[in-house]
Amino acid sequence: MVSKAVIAAIAAAAIIAIIIAALYGMYFSGFNAVQVKDENVKRLAADVDAQLQRRYDLIPNLVESVRGYMQFEKQTLEDVTRLRSQWQTSTSTEGRVELSNQIEEALSKIILTYEAYPELKADQTVTRLMDEIAGTENRIAVARTYYNDGVRDFNTNIRTFPNNMFNEGGFLGMSPWGANQYPTYEATPQAQTTVPQVDLTPSG
Repeated sequence: MVSKAVIAAIAAAAIIAIIIAALYGMYFSGFNAVQVKDENVKRLAADVDAQLQRRYDLIPNLVESVRGYMQFEKQTLEDVTRLRSQWQTSTSTEGRVELSNQIEEALSKIILTYEAYPELKADQTVTRLMDEIAGTENRIAVARTYYNDGVRDFNTNIRTFPNNMFNEGGFLGMSPWGANQYPTYEATPQAQTTVPQVDLTPSG
């Protein structure tokens, strides 16, 4: 006859085995979910990039058009051109987010100059380019909202238990997931107060 102690030991071992099996199941299902969410963030980032590319394609013409009016802002024009080139060659989502934020801050200086100088507003080429740039803002804002929502979902997922344990330390011989958090797009204070207020009506 099996003693109560043996039965208790078997029951305890069975419970532990069930718990370990459940955690293994959570490890693999969680890993698969992270991959799906990661691909979603990359897709959303590509959507943002497509909208940003529309804006940044206008930068060379914009810089050439305002150069004569903005000799005192030569460094700003050079910064916009340099950052645009870096954004185009950057391959990481993190790098493109950071560069995009820097470009917007530099562009906001050009927009402020446009607002302050009637001769710039009277230039039809400059006004047309500013119109096209401002026209992309709503599409960019929508794409960024979706991207930021996807990033928050992904980042929250890898930070919560037990995913944070699996991601950072693995589980009983299984490798850590090693997923890194994605950055969100955060408009600079200057861009927040400048870009939405573009006045596209030429003075005259």
